[in-house]
Amino acid sequence: MTNTPFPLKKRSLWLWLVTACLALPLHAGDMRAWGPEQATGAPNSQGPGDLESAWASLTEDGRDEWLLLEYLNAVEPAQLRVFETFNPGAVVKITALDADDKESLLWEGTDPLRNGPPAGVAEFALNSAAATQRIKLYLASREVAGWNEIDAVELLAKDGSRQWAHLARASSTYAEPAPVATTTRVADEFSPYLDQPVVVLMEDSSKVHGVLLSSGKDFLILRADRNSRVLMLNKSKILTLEIVGGRD
Repeated sequence: MTNTPFPLKKRSLWLWLVTACLALPLHAGDMRAWGPEQATGAPNSQGPGDLESAWASLTEDGRDEWLLLEYLNAVEPAQLRVFETFNPGAVVKITALDADDKESLLWEGTDPLRNGPPAGVAEFALNSAAATQRIKLYLASREVAGWNEIDAVELLAKDGSRQWAHLARASSTYAEPAPVATTTRVADEFSPYLDQPVVVLMEDSSKVHGVLLSSGKDFLILRADRNSRVLMLNKSKILTLEIVGGRD
């Protein structure tokens, strides 16, 4: 088995585009091969190996990496289950982020899968008394050879609830750049909602609240209410869109 994902791309040519696209996290409904969005939802990789159904960083061992997951419900975290599908064992720190992006340490140490099987589920007991919707994994990629790929991350709460991430961002990605060229404003059924506060119901039952900035050929661009992040939503995955306050 090789450590090189196929087909082999000249990744360095994409670096500046990839970095720009990381500021526009894709919704879980739009899946690029090896993109951070592959870490959303339940695991779907068929066995261990270099599979495009998991997130992979831009380089094998060029830098340490991070993966930021967002969940629908704010909970007091008790445990995190990380589905590591290729070259596991690189997780060294886990933090929680509040609404102001302040990080709190939940766990730090050696990944239980370090020097272990070719893939597996790493379970981390978390130390937190505050509710959060965002969890950040730090990976010591330079210490674990090859692409350290992650398929899914399950959050278990102190109240017994369990949930999968519905949004994900990363320090870098092997995925081809998101099609930002299609986000130029166009005249369509979403045009009357531009620059209005809206709530969008997605195919996976998640709701996104924010101001509609742009409607492109394939995507909507919103600025989220809760944290002012800019989100790219796949139009084909949208069920309904309503202006906040009930305007039609």
